[in-house]
Formats: sequence, structure tokens, C-alpha cells
Amino acid sequence: MKQLKYLSDKALEKLRTDVGENIDRYLTSGFADLADNPAWDIPLGFDYDAKKLATLDLSQPRNIASIDLINSKIVGEALANLTPSAANEERVWVHLSHVETIDYCRARWLSGAAPERHEALIVDHFFAPTQTGVRDDHAISRLWWNYQIAKTCMPEDIDRALDLILTTADVRSNFVERIWMTSRRRIAGAVLRAMKSNTSVTGSEKNFREFMKALNRLGGGIVFEALSDAETDAFVAECIKYAELEEAA
Repeated sequence: MKQLKYLSDKALEKLRTDVGENIDRYLTSGFADLADNPAWDIPLGFDYDAKKLATLDLSQPRNIASIDLINSKIVGEALANLTPSAANEERVWVHLSHVETIDYCRARWLSGAAPERHEALIVDHFFAPTQTGVRDDHAISRLWWNYQIAKTCMPEDIDRALDLILTTADVRSNFVERIWMTSRRRIAGAVLRAMKSNTSVTGSEKNFREFMKALNRLGGGIVFEALSDAETDAFVAECIKYAELEEAA
């Protein structure tokens, strides 16, 4: 186990300002030579499994969701001691993407990209200045949040929850990006159970979007935390009926 590190505010802002000048570092040499600088070497107070984190899959198959699933589990387990509050700190994720996991971040987001896109991709996926950026865009933090949400919503079967959440990019965006749902374990868990038991829910992007619209329309004002799992499952079943989903092929 090793200690998680983070950057000083000054070091972070210099990195952000110097992205264009550091393109060669992002593509080849990296930032390891700066890792012992005091501004880069601030202990966060959490240990992590460096050996597990080093096993991130760098391959780029046609079905990227399958690799995101594997890597979400690796990151979630390697950074198991990280708390949700600390996981909203950009300086932690920027350190990880520039030092400990730069090979993965480079392979996932820069490999094969046109040179004119490099700077924008680096800004989007090596930095995380907003909560949305932390949750959805940063190369490593988005994997951690995938795992965290899966563990919160379906702790009895995290692998299956990840598989459901990462069915398609559209499913992830509609599920994970709806903070009202993923921060409310009972309704989120019921949705995952419905996705698991009824193939029509994720049978097409149109089906899933209609299902989510039904949840929004019928769920307004309901205090799901006051319901039992059975009651919440019954509500989700009504949403499925309301959405009039097409049968899965």
C-alpha cells in the first residue's frame, strides 16, 4: 500500500496553464521527474493499492464499455479507502492522471487522436475543475465513481451493477448523471434491479430514455427513503408500464 498524494493549488494552476507547452510530456516523457517536488508530494491521508492500480487495462477494443467495466473495478478496489468528499478534490485526480496512471490516461484518451485534438482532450480528461468533470470526464475519477455508485446501489453484486450501468454510454449518462437518482440508494437500486430482470428496459436507447422520462414524471415528490425496497420496486414496475417499452429483440 502507498499513500495517496495531491498537488498544491499553485502546481495545479501551473499545469492547467501550461498544457500546450507540455504536450510532449503528455504524449511521451510524463511528469515523474516532478513527483518529488514538495508541491507535488502532499500526503492526502489515505493509502491505496499501487499494485492493483498498475494493472489498468490499456487496450482499446471496439467495445470500450467492457474495458471501462474492468478498469472501474480496478480503480474502485485500488482506491477503496478514498471517501466521497475527498473524491471531489481535483488535485487528487490530477496527481493520479499525471503520475500514477498517466500510461492509462494517455492510452485511453490520447492514443490515436488527431494532434489538433490533444490539448482539448488533455483539458477534459486529465483535469477535473467541476463536480461534473470529476464524475463524468476525468480519466480516473469517472471510473472510481462508476464503482462507487455500483457499490452503493447494489452492494450484493457490484460486478452486475457495473455491467448494467455501463451497458452503453447512453445508459451511463442517463443513470449516473442524474444526481437525484444515484445519490438516493433506494430508487437507484430499484432501477438496477429492473434493468437486471427486464431486458426491455435497456433493449434500446429509446426504451431506456422513455423509462427514465417515466421515472422523472411519476417520481416527483416521492420520498423514496420512506419506502421499502418492495414498494420502490413496485413503483419502478409502474414506470415500466407507463413508458410502454418496445419488446427486447
